[in-house]
Amino acid sequence: MGKKVSVWISIFIALLLCVATYLVTATAINSAYREEIASLRANQTSGQDVSSSEDMYSKLRDIEDLVNQVFVGDIDRDALTDAVCSAYLAALGDKYTMYHTSEEMKEYLSDSEGSYVGIGVQASFDTSTGGIYVITVFPDSPAAEAGILVGDIVVQANDVVCTSETYYKTINTIRGEEGTEVDLVIKRGDKTFDLTVVRAKVDAVSVAYSMPEKGVALIRINQFSQTTPDDFRAALESASEDKAEYYIFDMRNNGGGNLGAIVDVLDMLLPEGTILTYSDKDGNIIGSYSSTDKESLDAPMAVLINGNTASAAELFTAALRDYEMAVTVGTTTYGKGEMQSLYTLDDGSGVRISTYYYNPPCGVNYEGIGITPDIEFEMPEELAERFYQLTPEEDVQLQAAITAVKQQ
Repeated sequence: MGKKVSVWISIFIALLLCVATYLVTATAINSAYREEIASLRANQTSGQDVSSSEDMYSKLRDIEDLVNQVFVGDIDRDALTDAVCSAYLAALGDKYTMYHTSEEMKEYLSDSEGSYVGIGVQASFDTSTGGIYVITVFPDSPAAEAGILVGDIVVQANDVVCTSETYYKTINTIRGEEGTEVDLVIKRGDKTFDLTVVRAKVDAVSVAYSMPEKGVALIRINQFSQTTPDDFRAALESASEDKAEYYIFDMRNNGGGNLGAIVDVLDMLLPEGTILTYSDKDGNIIGSYSSTDKESLDAPMAVLINGNTASAAELFTAALRDYEMAVTVGTTTYGKGEMQSLYTLDDGSGVRISTYYYNPPCGVNYEGIGITPDIEFEMPEELAERFYQLTPEEDVQLQAAITAVKQQ
């Protein structure tokens, strides 16, 4: 199908923008936000030194006064507010802390829930055509009903022609309001044709199960969303019905996701004990999550990882490693050991702020370091560029994991 852009760039950026962070529940978050604001106001009234904040706001007011007096152009107040809020958080120097407009918040929250309004495909950028390469077509989705196939390339959505510069604009054009239509131009092999698809709410498939060879269950988790625990349980049940003896969990290109989801998934695998602890900036343990003794998996296991394995996916890897339940195969992970809290503001916009460090069962945080695999095995570049098109036989990292898990 032609040379694909490095999956390390296209997939990870998409996951990082949508779901690669831990979230606490909205109710708790908003409560904490209100308490924090109240605390700040109390500190101000009690005489705490807030001169630096006063200087900052005074300077902003001076600038605003000048703009109002002398600026010759029109002023978009909403855009100005969004830009100021975004710049404030960006100046903290933390790549996970950021501002979201109200529209971005809607998309962000729907993605973390495992659903969105669109056509129902997982995709990456295709360098040979400049289009959107269809990796997966979700079952019962608008794309499936319209006849879109894995390997199809979307080269245009409505009036937006897809290029490297307009890739994400094209993706956003494909999304929209439920029940509305989007006109696509599809390239399939040597043929190009038009297709109109009606957008609908789509439940993204976060877990995929297959059996690359007899007795070996391969369970790939694309992200950790609210639907992942149910999808993961279904995959385990299918593997059991197929009489799987060995389990390989593919965490490659998984950028993380929902805190509750990773806890529930690990509870299905681990014996009773600690899953994670989380601590403040001074290293003080604030809380923890533990697995129950209701169920665990007693079988040889391996975890596939790479440089885009991040956040919750790293915790999954570290937990199985710490309990000495799985061998890890691949390359060193991304190294995201910070937890973000999402705060919804009154106008529907929001801020995502790094609030805690989370630690795997053994307590060693991997922020900025990553997890080094037990078996280092690099994916050749020519194979990595068409990662999602590889057959099990071509996937050399998978073959190395199969060999490793059978030797346990």
